[in-house]
Amino acid sequence: MSEAARIRMRHILHVLKENKIVQGLTPEKLKKILEGLGPTFIKFGQILSMRPDLIPPEYCDELAKLRSDVKPMPFSLVKDLIEAECKKNIDEVFQNIDPLPLGSASIGQVHKAVLKDGREVVVKIQHPKIKEIMKQDIFLCKKAMFIMKVVRPSGDAVDFIIVLDEMWEAAQREFDFLQEAANLEEFAERNKDIKYVSCPKVISQWTTTRMLMMEYIDGIPIDALDLLKILGYDLNEIGRKLAENYVKQVLEDAFFQADPHPGNICIRDGQIIWIDMGMMARLSDRDRQLFSNAVEAITFGDIYELKDTVLSLG
Repeated sequence: MSEAARIRMRHILHVLKENKIVQGLTPEKLKKILEGLGPTFIKFGQILSMRPDLIPPEYCDELAKLRSDVKPMPFSLVKDLIEAECKKNIDEVFQNIDPLPLGSASIGQVHKAVLKDGREVVVKIQHPKIKEIMKQDIFLCKKAMFIMKVVRPSGDAVDFIIVLDEMWEAAQREFDFLQEAANLEEFAERNKDIKYVSCPKVISQWTTTRMLMMEYIDGIPIDALDLLKILGYDLNEIGRKLAENYVKQVLEDAFFQADPHPGNICIRDGQIIWIDMGMMARLSDRDRQLFSNAVEAITFGDIYELKDTVLSLG
């Protein structure tokens, strides 16, 4: 183990000790530990929050707060990173850029800006050396996981290693912002004939592997239910259209948003806007057909066909 890894391991163990991990875990304590350990562990918590099949609901609810409550990078660092990607002084690219981020996540953070030509955009900039940091952290995390125990209602302990492996597989697709830009463009093309669905347009000129620039979407978060009602939206209609589009993504396109939490979906001018395309998934023709069979079996109440389909999916 390198000296840097040993130092990081000592920090991990210090945070665990500081939070009295040997006395057991609570939802609040787990969230605090993950926040204290930094971006890799915050990402781990974000994915874990969407796995009610693995952890109890109270843990999911608490860890869901990690989707938006991530400590941001200082703007001085953001400015340096943007200038390195643009190869220009920041004042040569933007009329202005808001130093306060719209959001900060495990891999990067987003700032609103106005280009020299007046277009309102958002700039998503990647944390420096985040890939190397995450790779090392996951290796060390696996060594420390034996002392972190969350028990499911069934009485079984959660296997965090499964979630770590899933997280690393997903994160590797998110490191390349050019891939996210390609995902946005493919999604737009596949949904161009659906009037109630859209996604941000990519500003290709200023998009790189570590920086993504796209149009600014002034939308309403899809979980701001009271505000949507006040503005006259029919929540049942939104829910139905959201479900219809997601089924289309999975069963027709076999190309779908793999991280569909409320922070990634908003409503603007009657449209459902899918914002973040960093985590997309594809289905093989075989799996797409099996999913179609499962939906048909559920529709007609054919439990035997559903059982066979699930077994075939593995």
